Amino acid sequence: MKRASSESASSPTPAKKPSTFNNTGGFTADSIPQHHYHLGENNYAVVSDFGNVLNVHIRKFKTNENGRIFPTKNGVSFSLYVWESLVTEMDNSSLPSETGKVVIICDTLFLTSAWIENVPCVSLQRYVTKQDFSRQFLPSVCLLTETEWNQLQCIRKKISESCKLLMFNPLSGSVFFLKRFEKRAAAEPLSVLKVSSSQQKIFP
Repeated sequence: MKRASSESASSPTPAKKPSTFNNTGGFTADSIPQHHYHLGENNYAVVSDFGNVLNVHIRKFKTNENGRIFPTKNGVSFSLYVWESLVTEMDNSSLPSETGKVVIICDTLFLTSAWIENVPCVSLQRYVTKQDFSRQFLPSVCLLTETEWNQLQCIRKKISESCKLLMFNPLSGSVFFLKRFEKRAAAEPLSVLKVSSSQQKIFP
């Protein structure tokens, strides 16, 4: 009887593509990584594909004694769909000039404006809806000054472009592109290189 080959068992497992948000060595202010956007002070917007899940983060970072910059737990993260909904709201919202105004995005992201130490700010906080339809707010909160909020609005197209690059660019090695390619190839072998109209609508 022919023995089974042990080649597959001994072959090294291919290395996973490094996440854009898993840089354990941190970075410096003059070498900000791709898909990281400085909003001001210690706040950054980051597009990550950690765990093969695409998310947009608005997060506070800290600088250690060696000048290296690392993310903290203070911040919010959300899906591409929530981000695009937030972008739409930015064009219509009067935040943070209207004190006490509350904006809810996709029934998961809570935004409110307030004056803190005579500075207009926008607070972002995630929440989940429980089975009894009550809302449970997650403990982490991101606080942006008016200047940082305005900067987020100014670079929103760049952030969306980062999302697009990670999702659809085959040269980036993105697992999102590969999964969509494999699924499309199985279903429609003759049209795998076409981008569907639904994908195009995500990024006008």
